[in-house]
This record gives sequence, structure tokens and C-alpha cells, in this order.
Amino acid sequence: MQQYATEVHRISQLIDKGIETLRTSAEELAVAEHDFRKAKAIAWQSAPAGTAHMREAWVDGETAPQRLRRDSAENSRLAALEAVRSRRQQLSAVQSLLAAHKAEADFARTMPA
Repeated sequence: MQQYATEVHRISQLIDKGIETLRTSAEELAVAEHDFRKAKAIAWQSAPAGTAHMREAWVDGETAPQRLRRDSAENSRLAALEAVRSRRQQLSAVQSLLAAHKAEADFARTMPA
């Protein structure tokens, strides 16, 4: 049973670290999104004359680095979220094993002789 307690503790620590990473990733995403929107607004103001598609393509080209940073931050946030979900599932599996062992012990204790 000590091995299960150790595993629960290990997974709980991983969940805590994952939540902290998720929080940091969410903050980085918010900053990156803000920077991208600001850069896009500035780019639209200085876009050269042309058709709407030409101006949009120019703005997209000018703001590509900010969009890349935003997309990367979003992917990091999603990866952190999936890691936390995975750890929660692992913790649930260990808890299920503990419950099964407890039920087995209860049955053995109350089983007629």
C-alpha cells in the first residue's frame, strides 16, 4: 500500500506543477494575444493602398512574428492543459486500484469462515 501512497503523492506533485505551468502559459498567451492585436491594428493604419485582399495580405505579413508568438503560446497552454488532464486520469486510476484493494480487504475480513 505504501507504493500507492508514494504514487499518489508523485502524481499530485506533477498536477501541482502542471497547474502552475498552465497558469504561466495562460498569462503568456494573454500578453502574446494583446501584442498581436496591437501590431495588427498599427499595421492596418499603415497598410499601402490596394484591394482589400492585398491590404490584408500585407497586414498578415507584417504581423506574422506576433501571430507566431501567439500561436506558440496557445499551443503551450493546450499542451499544459492536456498534461494536467492526463495526470488527473493517472491519479484516478491509482485511486481506483486503492478502492479495489480496500474492497478486497473488507470482503476478506467479513467473509464467513
